[in-house]
Amino acid sequence: MKRRRFLRLGLFQMAAGGLSVLFLGVLNRVMRVELGMDLLTVSLLVGGGHYLGAVIAIPFGYYSDRHPLGGYRRTVYVLLGALATATILVASPFVVRWIAADPHAGRITAGFGVFLLEGIATYVAGTAYLALITDLTTEEERGGVTGMVWTLLMVGIILTGIGSGLALRDFHIGRVMSLFLAGGILALFLAGVALWRQEPKGSPPAVGERPPGFRQAFGGLLQNPQARWFGGFLFLSMFSYFMQDVILEPFGGEVFGLSPSQTARFNAYMGVGVVSGMLLGGMRLIPSRGKPWTTALGLFLMMGAFAGLAASAWAQLAQALPGAILLLGLGAGFFTVGGVAMMMDMTSEEHTGLFVGAWTLIQALAKGPTAIAGGALQTFLVSIGLSPAYAYGGVFLFEAAGLWLAYLFLRQVGVERFRKELESLGELTVDAL
Repeated sequence: MKRRRFLRLGLFQMAAGGLSVLFLGVLNRVMRVELGMDLLTVSLLVGGGHYLGAVIAIPFGYYSDRHPLGGYRRTVYVLLGALATATILVASPFVVRWIAADPHAGRITAGFGVFLLEGIATYVAGTAYLALITDLTTEEERGGVTGMVWTLLMVGIILTGIGSGLALRDFHIGRVMSLFLAGGILALFLAGVALWRQEPKGSPPAVGERPPGFRQAFGGLLQNPQARWFGGFLFLSMFSYFMQDVILEPFGGEVFGLSPSQTARFNAYMGVGVVSGMLLGGMRLIPSRGKPWTTALGLFLMMGAFAGLAASAWAQLAQALPGAILLLGLGAGFFTVGGVAMMMDMTSEEHTGLFVGAWTLIQALAKGPTAIAGGALQTFLVSIGLSPAYAYGGVFLFEAAGLWLAYLFLRQVGVERFRKELESLGELTVDAL
């Protein structure tokens, strides 16, 4: 029964995967290609507004720990965030068409405000949702639950990608509006089904007569050495992995002369690897070997995959690409389930939302600039005289080096040490109060 319950809870993550494809995939392509907006404006509106919304994660996480709505610590916040996100999704084609008609500073600023609200709503819902999973699971359950839930995220991404392609075979802005309306309604329906009667109604756990305020709680987070090591691990690993996100398909076309349809298969190879890694890691490796071991295995597989991509570029071995990309996806799957499960463990009962918000913000800060960083590094390497093959290979090796540094940070992290240090800092805070 528990597995069925968590599988249903994962429907929200499946909806989130679909919304991410519509916002960060379909919409930015329509803005750039069909509406003719310049790439800087597109990146500023869709990417900048979305990721800047993550600044709400820490204060909101703390707030949700202390202020339940309707007797629920998380559920109402998740639903409100989902409702706001879906509403902005439905409105976004109208917004971008209005901006494209006369893209002056006033309209771009107004559009940025809309997408900033989308980012805030997304991170409110996502922070509360991850905190809810943490509240409902034990340490032993989190590996399997993470595997199921994040696999459904990938399912949502894949299904929405296929559905969007079919719906927009003959492009018309009206079709985009209909697609986004259907996507928003379906996302809200899945969110409602996922959250129905999941969280027990009641007040938050007692934290003493004088619970620490936000400054004291956030200060405790910053002063915890284990939290700093884990935050550094998250930032380095996410930044290093996602640098490939925008250069992988151009790499296939520029270095090997592959067609768009051939490089589009890279997503299939990656998706198969990620889903396999999530399921195997969550259901088998974490119960038998533990979360840090599974996370480290994912890091090493990704390092090997990036080294393989660099070697294939330098040796002009196009036939090695499917295996290297599949290995990269497999490593990413292990890394994701292990890292997210550790992220849930690196919290406290009193401040679940605060800590989840901190880890969410760090991920957003890492993922936001990666699109610029990967392309900028490749361009720089070409400008100093390297061929495109060696420039792309240099980016891949840079990513592998970043993952190795992330592994060194991971080795310093211990959940039990984190909790002991948190208790010591909590005692000091109580004494100070």
